[in-house]
Amino acid sequence: MKHLRKRLTYANVMSSIAVFLVIGGATAIAANLPPNSVGTPQLKKNAVKTGKVAFEAIRAGKLSKNAVPTNRLRNSAVSNEKIADAAVTEGKLGDNAVTSGKLANDSVLTDKLANDAVTTGKIANDAVTTDKIAANAVNSQKVDGSIEKTANLLSAIVDNGGNLVSGRGAETSSRPGEGDYRVTFNRDVEACVPVATPRLVATPRYATVRADAPGTAANEIRVRIWDPEGNPSNFQFDVLILC
Repeated sequence: MKHLRKRLTYANVMSSIAVFLVIGGATAIAANLPPNSVGTPQLKKNAVKTGKVAFEAIRAGKLSKNAVPTNRLRNSAVSNEKIADAAVTEGKLGDNAVTSGKLANDSVLTDKLANDAVTTGKIANDAVTTDKIAANAVNSQKVDGSIEKTANLLSAIVDNGGNLVSGRGAETSSRPGEGDYRVTFNRDVEACVPVATPRLVATPRYATVRADAPGTAANEIRVRIWDPEGNPSNFQFDVLILC
């Protein structure tokens, strides 16, 4: 003790007291911070890293508009369960922002899309591939019927007996001879391009068709069906006529 007392000086004592005060005071300040007292100005740049963020701590209300651009998403990061119903509207998508690699298979369902949200400008070229379309997603209600609305397209299905099964613009059909058929339509077809195709069978058949054959009316075509040996053959066929 005598040896220690001889080494004590006023400077040594005051410096030791100052160190204890600083440490003790900092601890007391940290322990007594009032709630919500640490805001953005108090955080150092890059102070908040991945390990500091709790699981699912960042929710929709924490993100500002356009805070997450396309290049911040890894491929297939946005899956079906991550999207709220009708959350993805047209205004939320940049042109060509949604590419195939950004979508998980079957992730985009009907109930996830707002009406008219997906326009041509929102879809990148070749973005919609077969595996991106759920089963039965494309039905008659989803197709605008462009082919059916084409006034210049006529068609007919005729059975081997010459009976008209169905057609577009087709009125009558007959078989006046062996492998020899006539089909009439509701308009002049002499300047049109007809194509006749026999129905698929194990033994192939061949067809010839003319819209201006001798002895036919202006609204009539003649179809001849042949077997592989070149003999006339009675067989059902389809006809398409483009005018």
